[in-house]
Amino acid sequence: MTPPLTPRQQEIIEASLKVIDRDGLKRFTMKNVAQEVGVTDAALYKHFPDKGAILKAIAAVFKATTLDHLEGIRAAAGVSALEKLETFLKGRARQFQENRALTVTLFSDELFRGLAAVSSLNDDAMANHAQQLLAVVREGQDEGTIRKDIPAPHVVLLLTGPMRLLVTGWKADPDAGPPLVDRVSAFWETFVRIVQA
Repeated sequence: MTPPLTPRQQEIIEASLKVIDRDGLKRFTMKNVAQEVGVTDAALYKHFPDKGAILKAIAAVFKATTLDHLEGIRAAAGVSALEKLETFLKGRARQFQENRALTVTLFSDELFRGLAAVSSLNDDAMANHAQQLLAVVREGQDEGTIRKDIPAPHVVLLLTGPMRLLVTGWKADPDAGPPLVDRVSAFWETFVRIVQA
């Protein structure tokens, strides 16, 4: 288990996301993060040994918070599986829209090249999310709200694949169309028409 972050480490993570969002991945350096935080490079190294450690912390925080969020959605009583999936999908869209740098960090294979621990953590998070979503889909198939003639893993792919494409298109040019939340909401209507029993 990863030890909890100190307030300063949390501040460094937020500053890192700002640097990535504003300046891009190429300018994500320890020096630029230190400037964003308002400390010396040496002070920054007391909290994280390198930018790989910062990225690992970002991935760990994302994994923990989203997994907790998904588990909370799954446990909600009196809510249909489709409503749970909608809550997850739109919540994720809001999270990404409010913090675009998170999408750059989590969806960048280039960023993780050579950082096996970070890549593994990110892959684990995605696998855990897929398992949680699969359980919700199976719940929907059992309760009769989601079609049983589509294999549950395919329903998850129908949900997550387009979501990733929507996020990727939006992050490339967020001003070229509606906000991400609106794009995802429109997709949700199509998704429901496909999978609803």
